[in-house]
Parts: sequence; structure tokens; C-alpha cells
Amino acid sequence: MSRRFIILALSLCITTVTLAQTTITVLSYNINHGANPKGRNNLIRIGQLIRQYKPDLVAIQEVDSATRRSFHRNQVQQLANLVSMTPLFGGALPFQGGWHGLGILSRFPIIASDKLLLPNPDSTVQRILLQAYIELPDGRTIRFCTTQLDPKSPFNRGLQMATVKKTLAPSIQPVILTGDFNTDPYDPIVVKMKEEWDDAGEDAQLPTLVGTGARIDYVATKKEQELELVRYRVLNEPNTSDHLPVLATYRFKKVK
Repeated sequence: MSRRFIILALSLCITTVTLAQTTITVLSYNINHGANPKGRNNLIRIGQLIRQYKPDLVAIQEVDSATRRSFHRNQVQQLANLVSMTPLFGGALPFQGGWHGLGILSRFPIIASDKLLLPNPDSTVQRILLQAYIELPDGRTIRFCTTQLDPKSPFNRGLQMATVKKTLAPSIQPVILTGDFNTDPYDPIVVKMKEEWDDAGEDAQLPTLVGTGARIDYVATKKEQELELVRYRVLNEPNTSDHLPVLATYRFKKVK
């Protein structure tokens, strides 16, 4: 075997190792349309947090696009510019001349996306499931999703969770579901969900709603899929939003 061939083979091995995405860190954050508890715009601070913790994927709840209170700007695009990530916005309801909804930021290409309207029989506020299909550097694809369930109607909330579960059940890609479920882990709809999903914060049980002791923000993965939890944290950031950011790191299980 020639020396040149050996060098080429080693180079290919190093490239393969470099491209393999062995861990994925996700941040889920209800940003309260970029307003801190005093009502001041806080997008720059949110961008600083993202740069500090360097998540691969970010799920954002309660984000504006082109509303008067947000100076007619797309907040997801603003954050994307601050942190050099790819943005995706999903409008849930018209508001002040623009839209209010959900957002996703990704360090990797978003190769497809989908916005699903969730049931609202009690006619409260429209909710959605925002989905992004993410292509990792090694060619694998994951499905990254976020939602915000109804805070007022338990009936709506139950139907919405059932719809999310039914939509994601047949996925051929690993799924990470994030969001503000607007209910605690002891709600029957969350208990039922955990029959099929692993709740990253289940063991920690740390509050995510500032000043209340309540945990209503979640990161979850489908059971028996390739992703396993490495670390879960709720970041101590009480002055940026009325919610705390949730950070979870996963790794791909080794093939036996």
C-alpha cells in the first residue's frame, strides 16, 4: 500500500469523524414578544444568551412579526441576524397589523417546514405546531418541533396535545418536541404524553415560569428513538422574560 493512499485514507476518516453530529443541544424559550418584566425590548439580551450557550437549535414561543408593539419587525429574523442562524417563523394569529406565533432558529439547513393549526373548539386563541426538518452535517435528518398549548381551556389543551402526538407518531426521523404546554407535569394530558415521550426535565422538576414555582415549558423526545438525553438545564435568567430558558443536550445512541 502506497504512502499516498494511506494519507488519503486517513484524511477521509478524519473528515468522516468531523462531519458526524454526535450531540445536539436545543434551547426552548418563551420570550414574551421580546419584552422583559418591565416591558422593555430585550431581543439583544436573548441573542446574547443564545451566543453564550451555543445551542444548535432554538425554539421560540410568543414571538412577533410586523406588529406595532414590535416596531413592525420580524423578531425571529432579528434574532437570526444577531446569532447567525437560519430562521423560521410560523404565525398563529393576526395581531396589531402583523402576526404573533412561534419561531425556530437552526445552525444547520432547514430542508422543509410545516405549520399545523391545532384544534380550537372553545374559540379562545389559535395555536399551532411548527415543524422544521433539519439536515445535520453527517446527512441525517431530525424533526424539530415547537408549540404553545391553550392556557385557558383544558378541553382545547387536551385536543391540541392529542393532535401533536398523532401528527408526530409516524415520523421516520428522530423527533424533538419543545414548547410552552401551559400546564404542569401532573396534568393528565402530560402524564398520558409521557407514555410515548421522554420528558427531559422530569427528574429535575425545576420551575420555568418566573416567580411561580410552576414548570410549564418542556423538551421531549419520542421513546425508543436514536436520541438520548445527556444534560438538562433551566437557565437562571429571571429578568429577560416571564419564562426561563430550557436547555437540553442529546446524543445519538451508538449502534450495537
